[in-house]
Amino acid sequence: MERKTRRIETVHLGNATVKIYKRFRTVHGNSYPTFEVADFVSIPGRRKMRMFADHQAAVKEATRICRLLATGDALAAAMSGKEAAAFGRCLELLRPVGDAPELACARYAKAASVLGSGDLLEAAARFYVERHPTTLPQVTLAQAADEMIELKRKNKASEPYIADLRCRTGGFVKALQVHPASVNTADVQKYLDNLDGASSTKNATRRVLWRLFAHCESRGYIPKRSNPVADTQAFNGTREEPIAIWTPHEMTKLLSAAIAHFVPVLCLGGFAGLRTSEILALNWMDICLPERTIKVTHRKLRCAGTRLAPITDNLLAWLTPLAKKSGSVWPIVGNWRERARSISDAQKETAGRAGFPSWRHNALRHSFITYRVAATQDVSKTALEAGNSPKTVFSNYRALATAKEATVWFSIMPDERAVKDVDLRDAAAG
Repeated sequence: MERKTRRIETVHLGNATVKIYKRFRTVHGNSYPTFEVADFVSIPGRRKMRMFADHQAAVKEATRICRLLATGDALAAAMSGKEAAAFGRCLELLRPVGDAPELACARYAKAASVLGSGDLLEAAARFYVERHPTTLPQVTLAQAADEMIELKRKNKASEPYIADLRCRTGGFVKALQVHPASVNTADVQKYLDNLDGASSTKNATRRVLWRLFAHCESRGYIPKRSNPVADTQAFNGTREEPIAIWTPHEMTKLLSAAIAHFVPVLCLGGFAGLRTSEILALNWMDICLPERTIKVTHRKLRCAGTRLAPITDNLLAWLTPLAKKSGSVWPIVGNWRERARSISDAQKETAGRAGFPSWRHNALRHSFITYRVAATQDVSKTALEAGNSPKTVFSNYRALATAKEATVWFSIMPDERAVKDVDLRDAAAG
Protein backbone atom coordinates (compact mmCIF):
# COMPACT_ATOMS: atom_id res chain seq x y z
CA MET A 1 0.00 0.00 0.00
CA GLU A 2 1.37 3.39 -0.99
CA ARG A 3 0.40 6.92 0.02
CA LYS A 4 0.60 9.84 -2.35
CA THR A 5 1.22 13.48 -1.42
CA ARG A 6 -1.67 14.86 0.63
CA ARG A 7 -3.74 17.88 -0.31
CA ILE A 8 -5.10 20.28 2.32
CA GLU A 9 -8.58 21.82 2.34
CA THR A 10 -9.69 24.34 4.97
CA VAL A 11 -13.25 24.80 6.30
CA HIS A 12 -13.97 28.25 7.83
CA LEU A 13 -16.75 29.32 10.26
CA GLY A 14 -16.20 32.68 11.90
CA ASN A 15 -12.71 32.68 13.33
CA ALA A 16 -12.63 28.89 13.52
CA THR A 17 -10.90 26.77 10.91
CA VAL A 18 -10.62 23.02 10.49
CA LYS A 19 -8.37 21.32 7.99
CA ILE A 20 -9.30 18.40 5.78
CA TYR A 21 -6.42 16.36 4.42
CA LYS A 22 -7.03 14.53 1.15
CA ARG A 23 -4.92 11.46 0.66
CA PHE A 24 -4.74 8.73 -1.96
CA ARG A 25 -4.32 5.17 -0.88
CA THR A 26 -3.33 2.43 -3.25
CA VAL A 27 -4.53 -1.04 -2.56
CA HIS A 28 -3.77 -3.94 -4.92
CA GLY A 29 -2.90 -1.51 -7.66
CA ASN A 30 -6.07 0.57 -7.29
CA SER A 31 -5.96 4.15 -6.02
CA TYR A 32 -8.67 5.42 -3.61
CA PRO A 33 -9.09 8.98 -2.20
CA THR A 34 -9.57 9.40 1.59
CA PHE A 35 -10.35 12.54 3.63
CA GLU A 36 -8.94 13.09 7.15
CA VAL A 37 -10.41 15.77 9.38
CA ALA A 38 -8.23 17.31 12.14
CA ASP A 39 -10.33 17.07 15.33
CA PHE A 40 -9.11 19.13 18.35
CA VAL A 41 -12.44 18.86 20.21
CA SER A 42 -12.92 15.21 21.10
CA ILE A 43 -9.69 14.98 23.13
CA PRO A 44 -8.77 18.43 24.53
CA GLY A 45 -5.16 19.31 23.94
CA ARG A 46 -4.62 16.57 21.39
CA ARG A 47 -5.28 16.23 17.67
CA LYS A 48 -7.30 13.26 16.49
CA MET A 49 -7.50 12.48 12.76
CA ARG A 50 -10.95 11.32 11.69
CA MET A 51 -11.00 9.44 8.36
CA PHE A 52 -13.82 9.53 5.78
CA ALA A 53 -14.13 7.87 2.38
CA ASP A 54 -16.70 10.47 1.25
CA HIS A 55 -15.69 14.09 0.76
CA GLN A 56 -19.13 15.43 1.64
CA ALA A 57 -19.12 13.55 4.93
CA ALA A 58 -15.67 14.94 5.75
CA VAL A 59 -16.83 18.51 5.04
CA LYS A 60 -19.91 17.99 7.23
CA GLU A 61 -17.78 16.78 10.13
CA ALA A 62 -15.28 19.63 9.69
CA THR A 63 -18.20 22.10 9.72
CA ARG A 64 -19.54 20.56 12.94
CA ILE A 65 -16.15 20.89 14.61
CA CYS A 66 -15.86 24.47 13.39
CA ARG A 67 -19.25 25.28 14.88
CA LEU A 68 -18.18 23.86 18.26
CA LEU A 69 -14.98 25.84 18.16
CA ALA A 70 -16.74 29.02 17.08
CA THR A 71 -19.70 28.90 19.52
CA GLY A 72 -18.36 27.40 22.73
CA ASP A 73 -14.91 26.02 22.43
CA ALA A 74 -12.96 28.92 20.95
CA LEU A 75 -11.26 29.38 24.29
CA ALA A 76 -10.38 25.71 24.44
CA ALA A 77 -8.99 25.93 20.91
CA ALA A 78 -6.73 28.75 22.03
CA MET A 79 -5.40 26.82 25.03
CA SER A 80 -1.71 26.20 25.38
CA GLY A 81 -0.52 22.64 25.52
CA LYS A 82 -0.18 22.80 29.32
CA GLU A 83 -3.68 24.25 29.74
CA ALA A 84 -5.19 21.67 27.46
CA ALA A 85 -3.48 18.89 29.39
CA ALA A 86 -4.88 20.28 32.66
CA PHE A 87 -8.36 20.39 31.15
CA GLY A 88 -8.01 16.81 30.00
CA ARG A 89 -7.10 15.81 33.56
CA CYS A 90 -10.18 17.62 34.81
CA LEU A 91 -12.35 15.58 32.49
CA GLU A 92 -10.76 12.39 33.77
CA LEU A 93 -11.50 13.39 37.38
CA LEU A 94 -15.11 14.25 36.54
CA ARG A 95 -15.82 11.10 34.59
CA PRO A 96 -16.79 8.97 37.69
CA VAL A 97 -19.06 11.79 38.92
CA GLY A 98 -20.75 12.39 35.61
CA ASP A 99 -21.00 16.18 35.93
CA ALA A 100 -20.24 18.44 32.98
CA PRO A 101 -17.07 20.54 33.41
CA GLU A 102 -18.93 23.88 33.43
CA LEU A 103 -21.42 22.60 36.06
CA ALA A 104 -18.62 21.29 38.25
CA CYS A 105 -16.75 24.58 38.03
CA ALA A 106 -19.88 26.56 38.92
CA ARG A 107 -20.56 24.41 41.97
CA TYR A 108 -16.96 24.62 43.12
CA ALA A 109 -16.86 28.40 42.76
CA LYS A 110 -20.08 28.80 44.79
CA ALA A 111 -18.99 26.41 47.54
CA ALA A 112 -15.55 28.02 47.80
CA SER A 113 -17.14 31.45 48.15
CA VAL A 114 -19.33 30.20 51.01
CA LEU A 115 -16.45 28.48 52.82
CA GLY A 116 -13.95 31.21 52.10
CA SER A 117 -11.45 28.71 50.75
CA GLY A 118 -11.52 25.77 48.39
CA ASP A 119 -9.21 23.96 50.81
CA LEU A 120 -12.16 23.45 53.15
CA LEU A 121 -14.47 21.95 50.56
CA GLU A 122 -13.64 18.28 51.18
CA ALA A 123 -13.80 18.68 54.98
CA ALA A 124 -17.14 20.46 54.67
CA ALA A 125 -18.51 17.71 52.45
CA ARG A 126 -17.45 15.00 54.90
CA PHE A 127 -18.94 16.98 57.80
CA TYR A 128 -22.21 17.24 55.90
CA VAL A 129 -22.35 13.55 55.04
CA GLU A 130 -21.67 12.55 58.64
CA ARG A 131 -24.38 14.80 60.06
CA HIS A 132 -27.12 15.29 57.52
CA PRO A 133 -30.29 13.29 58.34
CA THR A 134 -30.60 11.94 54.78
CA THR A 135 -27.25 10.17 55.10
CA LEU A 136 -28.02 8.63 58.53
CA PRO A 137 -30.32 5.71 59.46
CA GLN A 138 -33.88 6.81 58.85
CA VAL A 139 -35.65 6.99 62.21
CA THR A 140 -37.87 9.59 63.84
CA LEU A 141 -37.27 11.06 67.27
CA ALA A 142 -40.41 9.33 68.55
CA GLN A 143 -39.21 5.95 67.28
CA ALA A 144 -35.84 6.45 68.97
CA ALA A 145 -37.58 7.31 72.27
CA ASP A 146 -39.81 4.22 72.05
CA GLU A 147 -36.76 2.08 71.28
CA MET A 148 -34.86 3.46 74.29
CA ILE A 149 -37.80 2.88 76.63
CA GLU A 150 -38.32 -0.66 75.35
CA LEU A 151 -34.64 -1.46 75.93
CA LYS A 152 -34.94 -0.12 79.49
CA ARG A 153 -37.96 -2.35 80.01
CA LYS A 154 -36.08 -5.41 78.72
CA ASN A 155 -33.26 -4.55 81.13
CA LYS A 156 -35.75 -4.81 84.02
CA ALA A 157 -36.03 -1.10 84.77
CA SER A 158 -38.73 -0.31 87.32
CA GLU A 159 -42.19 0.81 86.32
CA PRO A 160 -41.73 4.25 87.95
CA TYR A 161 -38.58 4.82 85.92
CA ILE A 162 -40.25 3.69 82.67
CA ALA A 163 -43.24 5.94 83.39
CA ASP A 164 -40.93 8.88 84.09
CA LEU A 165 -39.05 8.34 80.81
CA ARG A 166 -42.26 8.14 78.83
CA CYS A 167 -43.70 11.22 80.51
CA ARG A 168 -40.62 13.41 80.03
CA THR A 169 -39.93 12.36 76.43
CA GLY A 170 -43.57 12.38 75.33
CA GLY A 171 -44.01 16.12 75.03
CA PHE A 172 -40.59 16.58 73.48
CA VAL A 173 -41.03 14.09 70.63
CA LYS A 174 -44.52 15.47 70.00
CA ALA A 175 -43.12 19.01 69.71
CA LEU A 176 -40.25 17.91 67.42
CA GLN A 177 -41.47 15.31 64.94
CA VAL A 178 -38.17 15.11 63.07
CA HIS A 179 -35.05 13.02 62.63
CA PRO A 180 -32.83 13.12 65.78
CA ALA A 181 -29.98 14.67 63.79
CA SER A 182 -32.22 17.60 62.85
CA VAL A 183 -32.53 18.68 66.51
CA ASN A 184 -30.03 21.31 67.63
CA THR A 185 -29.15 22.84 70.98
CA ALA A 186 -31.44 25.83 70.41
CA ASP A 187 -34.44 23.50 69.87
CA VAL A 188 -33.81 21.68 73.15
CA GLN A 189 -33.17 24.87 75.11
CA LYS A 190 -36.37 26.48 73.83
CA TYR A 191 -38.38 23.40 74.82
CA LEU A 192 -36.89 23.34 78.32
CA ASP A 193 -37.40 27.10 78.77
CA ASN A 194 -41.09 26.75 77.95
CA LEU A 195 -41.71 23.89 80.39
CA ASP A 196 -43.90 24.61 83.38
CA GLY A 197 -42.53 23.77 86.79
CA ALA A 198 -39.60 24.43 89.06
CA SER A 199 -35.94 24.29 88.12
CA SER A 200 -35.68 20.75 89.48
CA THR A 201 -38.44 19.62 87.11
CA LYS A 202 -36.69 21.17 84.12
CA ASN A 203 -33.35 19.69 85.13
CA ALA A 204 -34.91 16.24 85.49
CA THR A 205 -36.36 16.54 81.97
CA ARG A 206 -33.00 17.76 80.71
CA ARG A 207 -31.29 14.63 82.09
CA VAL A 208 -33.83 12.35 80.41
CA LEU A 209 -33.42 14.12 77.07
CA TRP A 210 -29.65 13.76 77.38
CA ARG A 211 -30.13 10.00 77.81
CA LEU A 212 -32.39 9.95 74.74
CA PHE A 213 -29.74 11.53 72.52
CA ALA A 214 -27.01 9.40 74.09
CA HIS A 215 -29.09 6.41 72.96
CA CYS A 216 -29.32 7.93 69.45
CA GLU A 217 -25.56 8.46 69.39
CA SER A 218 -24.83 4.87 70.40
CA ARG A 219 -27.11 3.61 67.58
CA GLY A 220 -25.62 5.87 64.91
CA TYR A 221 -28.74 8.02 64.53
CA ILE A 222 -26.66 11.13 65.26
CA PRO A 223 -22.90 11.64 64.86
CA LYS A 224 -20.51 11.02 67.75
CA ARG A 225 -20.08 13.89 70.22
CA SER A 226 -23.08 15.78 68.84
CA ASN A 227 -25.59 15.41 71.70
CA PRO A 228 -27.61 18.66 71.45
CA VAL A 229 -28.51 18.57 75.16
CA ALA A 230 -24.88 18.75 76.28
CA ASP A 231 -24.59 22.50 75.73
CA THR A 232 -28.00 23.47 77.09
CA GLN A 233 -28.33 25.49 80.25
CA ALA A 234 -28.87 23.81 83.61
CA PHE A 235 -31.57 25.51 85.67
CA ASN A 236 -30.57 26.92 89.05
CA GLY A 237 -33.40 29.35 89.65
CA THR A 238 -34.76 29.96 93.10
CA ARG A 239 -38.11 28.51 94.05
CA GLU A 240 -40.83 30.96 93.08
CA GLU A 241 -43.32 29.76 95.70
CA PRO A 242 -42.68 28.66 99.28
CA ILE A 243 -42.63 24.97 100.17
CA ALA A 244 -46.18 23.71 100.76
CA ILE A 245 -46.55 21.69 103.96
CA TRP A 246 -49.32 20.45 106.23
CA THR A 247 -49.59 21.65 109.81
CA PRO A 248 -49.98 19.05 112.60
CA HIS A 249 -53.65 20.02 112.95
CA GLU A 250 -54.24 19.62 109.20
CA MET A 251 -52.47 16.25 109.18
CA THR A 252 -54.74 15.05 111.96
CA LYS A 253 -57.78 16.06 109.90
CA LEU A 254 -56.42 14.20 106.85
CA LEU A 255 -55.83 11.03 108.86
CA SER A 256 -59.33 11.25 110.31
CA ALA A 257 -60.83 11.65 106.83
CA ALA A 258 -58.78 8.91 105.14
CA ILE A 259 -60.20 5.52 104.21
CA ALA A 260 -58.37 2.51 105.65
CA HIS A 261 -56.02 1.62 102.78
CA PHE A 262 -54.98 5.26 102.25
CA VAL A 263 -53.77 5.71 105.84
CA PRO A 264 -50.37 3.99 105.24
CA VAL A 265 -49.81 6.33 102.28
CA LEU A 266 -50.38 9.39 104.46
CA CYS A 267 -48.16 8.07 107.23
CA LEU A 268 -45.29 6.91 105.00
CA GLY A 269 -45.29 10.23 103.17
CA GLY A 270 -45.70 12.49 106.19
CA PHE A 271 -43.74 10.62 108.87
CA ALA A 272 -41.04 8.90 106.72
CA GLY A 273 -40.71 11.25 103.73
CA LEU A 274 -41.33 8.69 100.99
CA ARG A 275 -42.19 9.98 97.54
CA THR A 276 -45.51 8.94 96.02
CA SER A 277 -43.67 6.92 93.35
CA GLU A 278 -41.73 5.11 96.10
CA ILE A 279 -44.93 4.28 97.97
CA LEU A 280 -46.46 2.92 94.76
CA ALA A 281 -43.48 0.57 94.37
CA LEU A 282 -43.19 -0.31 98.07
CA ASN A 283 -43.88 -3.82 99.34
CA TRP A 284 -44.76 -4.59 102.96
CA MET A 285 -41.70 -6.84 103.02
CA ASP A 286 -39.56 -3.69 102.69
CA ILE A 287 -40.94 -2.34 105.97
CA CYS A 288 -39.09 -3.77 108.97
CA LEU A 289 -40.98 -2.69 112.07
CA PRO A 290 -38.64 -4.40 114.60
CA GLU A 291 -35.60 -2.59 113.17
CA ARG A 292 -37.58 0.63 112.64
CA THR A 293 -36.46 1.03 108.99
CA ILE A 294 -37.99 1.12 105.52
CA LYS A 295 -35.70 -0.12 102.75
CA VAL A 296 -36.02 1.78 99.50
CA THR A 297 -33.76 0.23 96.86
CA HIS A 298 -32.33 1.87 93.75
CA ARG A 299 -34.98 0.18 91.60
CA LYS A 300 -37.64 2.27 93.32
CA LEU A 301 -35.77 5.56 93.37
CA ARG A 302 -35.32 8.27 90.80
CA CYS A 303 -31.88 8.72 92.36
CA ALA A 304 -29.13 6.09 92.40
CA GLY A 305 -28.40 4.01 95.49
CA THR A 306 -30.41 2.58 98.37
CA ARG A 307 -31.59 4.39 101.46
CA LEU A 308 -33.13 3.41 104.77
CA ALA A 309 -36.01 5.67 105.72
CA PRO A 310 -36.63 5.91 109.48
CA ILE A 311 -39.70 4.65 111.32
CA THR A 312 -40.45 7.19 114.01
CA ASP A 313 -42.42 6.37 117.17
CA ASN A 314 -45.70 7.67 115.82
CA LEU A 315 -45.18 5.97 112.43
CA LEU A 316 -44.59 2.68 114.23
CA ALA A 317 -47.87 3.16 116.09
CA TRP A 318 -49.74 3.84 112.86
CA LEU A 319 -48.24 0.97 110.82
CA THR A 320 -48.29 -1.80 113.43
CA PRO A 321 -52.03 -2.58 113.19
CA LEU A 322 -52.03 -2.16 109.40
CA ALA A 323 -48.85 -4.05 108.41
CA LYS A 324 -48.94 -7.21 106.31
CA LYS A 325 -46.31 -9.83 105.66
CA SER A 326 -46.13 -9.06 101.95
CA GLY A 327 -47.94 -7.40 99.10
CA SER A 328 -48.07 -3.88 97.76
CA VAL A 329 -48.57 -1.15 100.30
CA TRP A 330 -50.89 0.54 97.81
CA PRO A 331 -53.24 -2.37 97.04
CA ILE A 332 -55.07 -1.03 93.99
CA VAL A 333 -54.20 -3.30 91.04
CA GLY A 334 -53.46 -2.28 87.45
CA ASN A 335 -50.54 -0.96 85.47
CA TRP A 336 -48.33 1.79 86.82
CA ARG A 337 -50.28 4.62 85.23
CA GLU A 338 -53.60 3.31 86.53
CA ARG A 339 -52.23 2.86 90.06
CA ALA A 340 -50.69 6.33 90.05
CA ARG A 341 -54.02 7.79 88.94
CA SER A 342 -55.86 5.92 91.69
CA ILE A 343 -53.55 7.23 94.42
CA SER A 344 -53.93 10.76 93.02
CA ASP A 345 -57.71 10.38 93.17
CA ALA A 346 -57.45 9.18 96.77
CA GLN A 347 -55.39 12.24 97.67
CA LYS A 348 -57.98 14.62 96.23
CA GLU A 349 -60.90 12.78 97.83
CA THR A 350 -59.21 12.76 101.24
CA ALA A 351 -58.43 16.47 101.03
CA GLY A 352 -62.05 17.18 100.09
CA ARG A 353 -63.45 15.11 102.98
CA ALA A 354 -61.06 16.87 105.37
CA GLY A 355 -62.36 20.26 104.26
CA PHE A 356 -59.43 21.44 102.15
CA PRO A 357 -59.96 22.98 98.69
CA SER A 358 -57.25 20.86 97.08
CA TRP A 359 -54.43 18.43 97.70
CA ARG A 360 -51.02 20.07 98.17
CA HIS A 361 -48.55 18.54 95.76
CA ASN A 362 -45.64 16.78 97.54
CA ALA A 363 -46.75 18.41 100.82
CA LEU A 364 -46.40 15.17 102.81
CA ARG A 365 -42.75 14.72 101.86
CA HIS A 366 -42.09 18.45 102.28
CA SER A 367 -43.67 18.26 105.74
CA PHE A 368 -41.49 15.34 106.83
CA ILE A 369 -38.25 17.01 105.73
CA THR A 370 -39.29 20.35 107.25
CA TYR A 371 -40.22 18.93 110.65
CA ARG A 372 -37.42 16.35 110.68
CA VAL A 373 -34.66 18.91 110.15
CA ALA A 374 -36.28 21.10 112.80
CA ALA A 375 -36.35 18.17 115.24
CA THR A 376 -32.83 16.87 114.61
CA GLN A 377 -31.08 20.12 113.64
CA ASP A 378 -29.02 17.87 111.37
CA VAL A 379 -29.25 18.68 107.66
CA SER A 380 -26.98 15.82 106.50
CA LYS A 381 -28.88 13.20 108.48
CA THR A 382 -32.22 14.41 107.21
CA ALA A 383 -30.93 14.48 103.63
CA LEU A 384 -29.73 10.88 103.97
CA GLU A 385 -33.07 9.72 105.39
CA ALA A 386 -35.08 11.54 102.71
CA GLY A 387 -32.87 10.58 99.77
CA ASN A 388 -32.08 14.19 98.96
CA SER A 389 -28.99 16.37 98.84
CA PRO A 390 -27.84 18.33 101.92
CA LYS A 391 -27.68 21.45 99.74
CA THR A 392 -31.36 21.12 98.80
CA VAL A 393 -32.45 20.41 102.36
CA PHE A 394 -30.48 23.38 103.69
CA SER A 395 -31.75 25.83 101.06
CA ASN A 396 -35.39 24.71 100.86
CA TYR A 397 -36.42 23.28 104.23
CA ARG A 398 -34.28 24.73 107.00
CA ALA A 399 -35.97 27.19 109.41
CA LEU A 400 -39.50 26.59 108.06
CA ALA A 401 -40.71 25.09 111.35
CA THR A 402 -39.74 25.28 115.00
CA ALA A 403 -38.59 22.41 117.18
CA LYS A 404 -41.88 22.68 119.11
CA GLU A 405 -43.91 22.27 115.90
CA ALA A 406 -41.75 19.29 114.95
CA THR A 407 -42.44 17.67 118.33
CA VAL A 408 -46.18 18.06 117.77
CA TRP A 409 -45.91 16.63 114.23
CA PHE A 410 -44.12 13.46 115.31
CA SER A 411 -46.51 13.05 118.25
CA ILE A 412 -49.60 12.53 116.08
CA MET A 413 -50.84 9.14 117.20
CA PRO A 414 -53.68 6.91 115.99
CA ASP A 415 -56.93 6.21 117.81
CA GLU A 416 -60.09 4.42 116.79
CA ARG A 417 -61.67 7.61 115.51
CA ALA A 418 -58.71 8.59 113.33
CA VAL A 419 -59.42 6.10 110.53
CA LYS A 420 -62.62 5.54 108.65
CA ASP A 421 -63.01 1.81 108.40
CA VAL A 422 -64.23 1.58 104.80
CA ASP A 423 -64.20 -1.76 103.00
CA LEU A 424 -61.45 -1.90 100.35
CA ARG A 425 -63.79 -3.18 97.67
CA ASP A 426 -66.22 -0.33 98.26
CA ALA A 427 -63.32 2.17 98.05
CA ALA A 428 -62.07 0.66 94.78
CA ALA A 429 -65.57 0.67 93.32
CA GLY A 430 -66.01 4.31 94.32
